[in-house]
Amino acid sequence: MPRITKRLVDNSFPKEKEYTVWDNEIKGFGCRILPTGYKTYVFYYRSPVTRKSSYIKIGVHGNYTPDMARDRAKQLTAEIARNIDPKEQKRVEILEEQTLIRFDIFWEIFTKKYIHENHKPLTIKNDQYRIKNHILPFFKEKLIGDINQKDILAFKDSLLHIKNTFTKCSRLLSVAFNQAELWGYRPKGSNPCVGVPKVLEKKMENYLTDEQLKRLENILTERSQVGLASPYTLSAFRLIIYTGCRLGEVLTLKWEDVDLRNSCLRLKDSKTGKRVIPLNDIAKKIIMNVEKQNENQYVFCGNIPGTHLVAIQKTWQRIRKKAGIPHIRIHDLRHSFASFAINNGGLDLIEVQKLLGHKDIAK
Repeated sequence: MPRITKRLVDNSFPKEKEYTVWDNEIKGFGCRILPTGYKTYVFYYRSPVTRKSSYIKIGVHGNYTPDMARDRAKQLTAEIARNIDPKEQKRVEILEEQTLIRFDIFWEIFTKKYIHENHKPLTIKNDQYRIKNHILPFFKEKLIGDINQKDILAFKDSLLHIKNTFTKCSRLLSVAFNQAELWGYRPKGSNPCVGVPKVLEKKMENYLTDEQLKRLENILTERSQVGLASPYTLSAFRLIIYTGCRLGEVLTLKWEDVDLRNSCLRLKDSKTGKRVIPLNDIAKKIIMNVEKQNENQYVFCGNIPGTHLVAIQKTWQRIRKKAGIPHIRIHDLRHSFASFAINNGGLDLIEVQKLLGHKDIAK
């Protein structure tokens, strides 16, 4: 084997299969010649840690001279003599560098790689306030690898005066730290949210009585007749009442999801994935009476052509006040559907949970 020089590498021409020109001075040092003409300096060795054969790419011929590659090969030989695996050492150094990035920089990575890939637009929108006003201000300057359980407890204490906020923030943080472990920004099993007690929060569970439902129906009918609100908005409220759908599922409902022939809605992308929602006679009638707009795929159309309903909270606040039910939220219409299905429809909890598409009937 000759000593690797520039002339030797330049005169090593491609063949049908790749081959390596080995150096006669440094064991494991060579130049790999690919059929494409691509030439790379490499160093093969047996790991002093795992005892397995491995190799390291030193650099591309042209960017590296033979002398530069030779010096690097000597360094690698010395590391192995000290029982250091160069690849493992590099991996450790990269992990150490990753743990030194700030939380706000990691959050940008988490947002791009996880949130935008796995969360629905409405969920992202709802989380933005908590991220911007609570999570980032508290953690942003801390190093992702240094955050511990004491920090999470301190964060919890800072939010005790804001109802329901810590629980929602901690769920999001826990997912972020799990991903940080998966991507190598934190050691395995180091999620600081694990073991932190959740805040015991009293869930708001309001239900319409039969009498309140009649009053609400009268107000919806009255407003529809005199044109005090968008017919799409009024119909959306009624469909929630008689199907138990989530608000987001109704607002983004498309005509292609409606199967009147089989009396159901076929949602392709609900919060819990694909699901079929049965339509009773009232629900079918509500949808059949909705005016279908040309060039609009949505059942409940927004003010801008081609869009769906978005802002309906103010309309609901006026309607519930007029109906004498100021404490009832739109989400409570879902609770009411569950209550009516059990008390009047003779369904059990398991059946109603399936209709709602959720593990917890209260959600």
